Order: sequence, then C-alpha cells, then structure tokens
Amino acid sequence: MSLTTKQESDANGSAEQQPVPEWARQAGEYLRARQVATQAQVAPLAAAARVAAAQRMLLARAWTAPRLELMGQALQEQWAPRVSAAMAAYARRIEPVPPAPPPRRRWPAVVGGVVVIVGGAAAAAFILNRRNSAAIEAGEPDETATAPDTPEEMAATDTVSVDVNGQTQAPRP
Repeated sequence: MSLTTKQESDANGSAEQQPVPEWARQAGEYLRARQVATQAQVAPLAAAARVAAAQRMLLARAWTAPRLELMGQALQEQWAPRVSAAMAAYARRIEPVPPAPPPRRRWPAVVGGVVVIVGGAAAAAFILNRRNSAAIEAGEPDETATAPDTPEEMAATDTVSVDVNGQTQAPRP
C-alpha cells in the first residue's frame, strides 16, 4: 500500500485495504531484479574505485606532507617572529604606565655613613692615645727619642757599638 492510498483511505474514514494491482506488483519485482543485477555489475566497479581512491589518497598525502612541513618551517622562521614582535609591541602599547616611585630620601644614609666614619675615627684615636699613655707610664722610649736627628746626637751614640752577636765594642779612633 502506498502512502497516498493510505492517506486517502484514512481521510475517507475507511480502514479497509485495497488490493495492489497486478501490474504494480510486476513492476516492483522487475525493479528489484534490475537492482540486484545493477548491484552485481556495480559492486566490482565500486570496490576498484575504493582501492583507487585509497591509493590516490596515499599519494596525495605523500605529496602534501613535505610541503606542509616546509610551509610550517617558513611560517615559524619568517612570520612567527613578526607576529610575536607585533603582539609584544601592542602589549607594551596597552600596558598601563606604572606610577613613579616617591623620591628617596638620601640624607638618612649620608648621616648614618658620617656617624660610622666619625665613630671609627674616634675609636682609633682613643686606642692610639691609650697605647701611647701606657708606653709613657711604663717608661718605654718613644720612637722619636731613639732616633738621633742631629750630628751631635749621632756622635754621642757612636761611643759604644753593639756587634751582631750582642757584644759591645769601643769606638775606633
């Protein structure tokens, strides 16, 4: 039963089925036989076409793959740096300007440095003064007192000479 026949019978309200005419049944059988015959003829052609398409696809992929790889390398070496530089320039352009830091006060550092230097100088002077006063109290001669500066002092010290092994000798006339 065809769709239009069913719709017509549903529209009329009758649910009875009408018999299919003989000529329609024969036409359907003929078409089914032609379909089977065509499938038998076309099936080997379709299989051959499938194999040929697969081979062509492999050839196309083999031809395309190295070209795509070269294109990718060219893009990476030529275009990627340009795109990267452009993106970095745009990023710098839209980046907000940070506020300037407040001016640093340097006078605390300068004052601290001066205090450290003055303290070091005072400590050195105190240590040297203490060393000199301890030497005077012990009766040790100063460096200035031991070195004769004038020719008379040099002559007075030449009266007795000390040898290398610690023995004293009288001056030679």
